[in-house]
Amino acid sequence: MHRLIVVNGHPDPRQERFCAALTQAYVRGGKTGGWDASSVSVGELALSSLQCLAEGDQPDAAAAAMLSEIEQADRLALVFPLWFDKPPAPLTTLFSRVAPRKAHIVVTMDMPAFAYRSILRGPERSPMLAVPGIEPEEPVLIGCVSSISLEQRRDWLETLREYGERSRFGSAVVPSRVQAFADMIDRTVAQLWA
Repeated sequence: MHRLIVVNGHPDPRQERFCAALTQAYVRGGKTGGWDASSVSVGELALSSLQCLAEGDQPDAAAAAMLSEIEQADRLALVFPLWFDKPPAPLTTLFSRVAPRKAHIVVTMDMPAFAYRSILRGPERSPMLAVPGIEPEEPVLIGCVSSISLEQRRDWLETLREYGERSRFGSAVVPSRVQAFADMIDRTVAQLWA
């Protein structure tokens, strides 16, 4: 059975965080799709573990176990919040020790997603996807995350479950209807914005 690992990159691992819920929805979908799917949470690493990684020292047992799970995954997905236009430092610190590979990226942000999506289509890549060693596949941008309704949150959870379910080994991630609609709106707004 192929292994799918979904990384919750939020430094706060509490289950009430939206990134944690998105991560678990992706894992549920992966299991439905026939994967041996599970998650790891960067926020569960102690500060001393992260400092050890940042200084280039030997990883402690917790960091080594998380790195091993990530390395053994056949397919990888990352869910993280955008902080000051880039991924959280603990996530980039952990992935500085991961061999280069492709991953499906899901980014939550307070700004409207279309503003960042237009940057991704331009000649310069945004630092928001700059996770060391990761080549992003089909980035999903969830904008205005602090103000979206409960119904919109449920829609996003269903979208992430669908992404997990459709994560077939060796095939690209297929966007859901919600994501396809978001892309259409983003393209329209970007054209009007220019």
